[in-house]
Amino acid sequence: MTRYAIIDVSNLFYRARHTCQGDPYTKVGMAMNTVFQSLRKIYRETKVDHMVFSFDSLSWRYAAYPQYKESRKLKRLSGSKDDIEEDEAFKVALSDFAKFMVEKTRCTSLIQDRIEGDDFIARWIQLHPSDEHVIISGDSDFIQLLSPNVSIYNGIEDRTIYHDRVIDGRGNSLAFNVEPSSGKIKIIGKIDDLKKKHLSEQKQLKKQNLDHNISDFEFQPEDDWCKKALFIKIVRGDSGDGIFSCNPGVRYAGSNKKVGIREAWEDRSGQGYNWNNFMLQQWEKLVGFDDNGQPIKKSVRVIDEFKFNESLIDLTKQPDDIKELMDTTIVDAVQKPQVSNVGIHFLKFCNKYDLPLLARNANDHAEYLNRGYMR
Repeated sequence: MTRYAIIDVSNLFYRARHTCQGDPYTKVGMAMNTVFQSLRKIYRETKVDHMVFSFDSLSWRYAAYPQYKESRKLKRLSGSKDDIEEDEAFKVALSDFAKFMVEKTRCTSLIQDRIEGDDFIARWIQLHPSDEHVIISGDSDFIQLLSPNVSIYNGIEDRTIYHDRVIDGRGNSLAFNVEPSSGKIKIIGKIDDLKKKHLSEQKQLKKQNLDHNISDFEFQPEDDWCKKALFIKIVRGDSGDGIFSCNPGVRYAGSNKKVGIREAWEDRSGQGYNWNNFMLQQWEKLVGFDDNGQPIKKSVRVIDEFKFNESLIDLTKQPDDIKELMDTTIVDAVQKPQVSNVGIHFLKFCNKYDLPLLARNANDHAEYLNRGYMR
């Protein structure tokens, strides 16, 4: 069994970029230093056999849904001159980083027009079902991919998310739940601390009532919580990506008059009254405006909007032609010729970006950059 670290490159660079200060080119150099220091830390702490770098490109989702990530595009277009200059500097740096990883290292790099990095990460895991995978990202979208052989290392929070537990950087087990408003993880606290608090409260109760029995604190994540997180996100949509709710205004917990997300989720297997009551609801969706500026609406069903959201959000639901393109790209990437003199190439890259501190530890970085694909 091979152990892979799958790097969400966009997330890694985004995190590094927003911890730096200075002019655009100073920030690029500092961010590049942070990225490589992070990679060395990841390699040491996750003890992986091989690193896979997953890069973003213009997504197939834009053709399926032109409004996809529209707010991000507008934000870039409305940025200041300094913002635009910085964006361009980081765009060039990311391109250089990708070229270096592809041509000068033995790591696997996945880059292809129409494919987002998230898609590649999901597909890599699907094509390596018997191996172990550590996704390196702070993006909550990857929760849906958790399984006994897939975990997520979130360097921002310094915690690792498994399918049945969450562990912080010091090895503490954390209690958590799924946010009803978004499907993201919410950390409640350290389990040991919660146990102590619970025991203290129980002792206080016993003092007030001699017949009170002290009970133990127990934490177990909800069954299928990863799938539930995905279900909630599909229903709620993703405002950051411009994906709207399939059932606007719906409550998590329903009432006597209206089924909520929780009741629909609990009825997902039987698909009885609550499921159908939830999914077959209709609502008026804004689809545009007429020549007089008046809104144009059409009646839609929740289930149809749910399936559309699912096609964009569920990382196993890509179109067949996109899966074929990913498969071809992955096969080509792992079959690239073996690169020699990786350490020397790394020193040249450090010199280009004026990274003397990294160059001093070139051997440490060459160790993971030299680890080729294993099957």
